[in-house]
Amino acid sequence: MRIFKKVLLILLFANILRIIPGCCKCDEDLGYMSFNRMDIKNIDNSGEWAMTSYRDTMPAAAVAFEIALFDSLGYYYYSSIPELKSIGFNTAMALSCDCARPLQANYHLTNIKISTIYSISEEIEAGADVTSLFVVRSSGNSSSGNSVYQSLPSIIRQTEGKIYYDGGVESFHIYLQPEVENTLARFVIDITLSDNSIFSDTTNLIHIVR
Repeated sequence: MRIFKKVLLILLFANILRIIPGCCKCDEDLGYMSFNRMDIKNIDNSGEWAMTSYRDTMPAAAVAFEIALFDSLGYYYYSSIPELKSIGFNTAMALSCDCARPLQANYHLTNIKISTIYSISEEIEAGADVTSLFVVRSSGNSSSGNSVYQSLPSIIRQTEGKIYYDGGVESFHIYLQPEVENTLARFVIDITLSDNSIFSDTTNLIHIVR
């Protein structure tokens, strides 16, 4: 009887060893997706940490927004997952490691243009191209993301061949450098992709506080 119990324990232990690697098998094959939507949110940049804000007010020296491009359909992500054809413990998905699947955009960013709807100062009139007055900081989870301030052309160059690990979201914060002298602020943001498609949207109307 003792020998029989030992054999059962050995068999049980062997099957546990088979399950463990199967439950933690990550697929590193590269998937593809296409940006089809752009969202713009207000950023509260008045404190130590920048965070999303739903208020319509911003300090004159802390005007900032978050821009996000993503594939809202999710088609490219889900269609790129290979079918599981093997049977057994080694393909157990219910206990997977929740791996982040690497994704790449079919078309990367090539240009960002920002225009102001209201005058910012006496020198910067309504309708002016104010792209060069903004700096940017990446807010996404990618292989090339970092937390330092950069120019817009710099972050645009980084999107070519970029690998995403967060479902394919290109997101970054933009910060207006000069202080707004007007009581209102609002901007039009145009983003061009490498297939010449253009996403265009307008920020919320911002009331400037001092």
